[in-house]
Amino acid sequence: MLNIICKYNCKDCYALRVCAMHAIIAEQRDAIYIDTDKCIGCGCCKTACIAFGYKALEDKTPQWLMGIG
Repeated sequence: MLNIICKYNCKDCYALRVCAMHAIIAEQRDAIYIDTDKCIGCGCCKTACIAFGYKALEDKTPQWLMGIG
């Protein structure tokens, strides 16, 4: 089952890179999803997003984050 974990859909999703189970899906344009059937609940995605993603959001426009601008 797919659940939304992030509504920002950054064009460079840090959580996607660290997921060992490949449970993060960023192909849709509206949000970042997690496949709960693949997820083992390790929390690496949350750690990567908090550590790197929030810092990246500080100076980026919504258009840049979505790969438009």
